[in-house]
Amino acid sequence: MEIYAMTSTRQASQASPPSEARTILLQLSGQVRQTREAFFASASPENVHALRGALRRAADGVWLLQAVLPAPDAAWLRRELRWQARRLGKARDLDVLSERLVAKHPYTGEFRPADLLIASARARREAVVERAKAELLSARAATLADSLEHVLLRALEAGEGRLQFDNVIVSCLSQADTAIRVGEKRVMALGRRGRHKLRGHVRTLRYNCEVCSNGSPAETQYVAALIALQTALGEMNDDAVCTGLRKSLTHCGDLDEVPGLEPSLHRTHRRELKRAWRALDALALPDFAQSQRSEASGSSPGLVSAAQPAAF
Repeated sequence: MEIYAMTSTRQASQASPPSEARTILLQLSGQVRQTREAFFASASPENVHALRGALRRAADGVWLLQAVLPAPDAAWLRRELRWQARRLGKARDLDVLSERLVAKHPYTGEFRPADLLIASARARREAVVERAKAELLSARAATLADSLEHVLLRALEAGEGRLQFDNVIVSCLSQADTAIRVGEKRVMALGRRGRHKLRGHVRTLRYNCEVCSNGSPAETQYVAALIALQTALGEMNDDAVCTGLRKSLTHCGDLDEVPGLEPSLHRTHRRELKRAWRALDALALPDFAQSQRSEASGSSPGLVSAAQPAAF
């Protein structure tokens, strides 16, 4: 997965010089702004995925910086960013089903059980996307969208100086790493809700490691292992999503025989999850705080490109 340094926003260039926390917040808010504009220009599956991911990244970035932000501001920001991300959840679920089926069933002009299911998913998606657009244009969403950078920086200014930023990184990433070290047997025994919760912890840790990474070999290996584990958990979540949707969408024939929906796929994904867990469990959390201390003055932390087909 390509890693790049985001260009500074106008506000960042006016800061003299920007703190690490300020730079991170400006990058994350910039991603939200750009992906939001792209979504309203075209609500393609890629743009839905990108906006949902940017909102989640911003919410997780606020979590990373909660020790240097006033508690009420941090709680409000996370709540509103996650609320907006959830507006896109149903559209993303339908895209997951369609993408999984289309990948296995390129259109040939013949009528097959999968074709009716794909058509039904796409028809429902149109209504779901229109509803999501209306909610993201509501007064509640506009309050955050119109002033996200201002609110983030105001909150940071109110809390800046409480702690050294490298101490914040050490504490938050260590807590997050500990939260996911639950043991292989427990991971493999988790049900859908448990896997979903674990995936949220992995996602938060991954996003914030990407933000703080300086690209050292240890950091790159650790982030790659997080991505693999998040992807494996995501595939199993997608299995459950597809199973639920196929019950409520119009279809015909035996869907258990449809590639992309066959029950054996879930067993394959369980094996992939076990491999991903073992790979991560063999690694220790790198010292991302050292990366921040070694950053050249005025440089920006690295971020993983939102344009890449990553798991969210």
